[in-house]
Amino acid sequence: MPFVDCSNVCTHLTLGTSCPCSDSAIAETKPNVCVDLSLGVCLCTTTESGSSSKKRKHDDKAHIGSRKKACSNEVDRSWGYSTELMLCDDPWKIKKVLKESDVGNMSRLLLGRDLAQELVLPVLGADADLNNGTQVSIWDVDTNSMHSLLFKKWVSSRSYVFIGSWVQDFVIRRALKKGDEIGLHWDPYNSHFNFSVLKAI
Repeated sequence: MPFVDCSNVCTHLTLGTSCPCSDSAIAETKPNVCVDLSLGVCLCTTTESGSSSKKRKHDDKAHIGSRKKACSNEVDRSWGYSTELMLCDDPWKIKKVLKESDVGNMSRLLLGRDLAQELVLPVLGADADLNNGTQVSIWDVDTNSMHSLLFKKWVSSRSYVFIGSWVQDFVIRRALKKGDEIGLHWDPYNSHFNFSVLKAI
C-alpha cells in the first residue's frame, strides 16, 4: 500500500469554536479537504466557497418561493399527495360550504358534477350503479364513528347527491347549519371516505 502523507489534514473536533488550523501560518499549508466536525461555521471555507454557499442559499430560497407560488395557483384534483407537505398539501380535496338545501327538507348533500366525476367516481369503480345508487361508507373523524350513505346521480340537475341517512346521521347528529364548511377525503387503505366539519359558524 502506498504511503499517504496526512500531516496537513485537519482532524480537529470542534463544537463551534475556532479550529487551531485557522492560524494563518498553518492555513497556508492546509489542503483543500476539510475533515472538521463542527456545529458552527467551518473555518476551512474560503471566500470563494463562501460566496458559492451564499449563492446556493439564495437559489434554495428562490426555489422554495417558486414552489409556494406554484402550489397556491394550482388545484390538484386527485388523491395523490405532494412531497411539499409543509407548503401546500391539503387532504380535504372535497370541500363544501353547506347551503340551505343541504341541511333542509330535501334530505341530501349535493355535490357538483365536476368534483364528483374527478374525485368520487374513480374510487367507486366501474361496477358502481349510479342510477339506483351505490352504498358508500363514511368515517366521521371528529366523532370516531362510521356511517353509510347512498351516492347516486341526480339526473334532473346533472349533479350527484349523497342521500339515505344524511339528515339523521350528519345534519341532526352534528348540528350542521347553512354556512358550515365540511370536507370529504378518500382513505385508500380502508376504502371509505373520511368526513370532517372544517368550519362551523
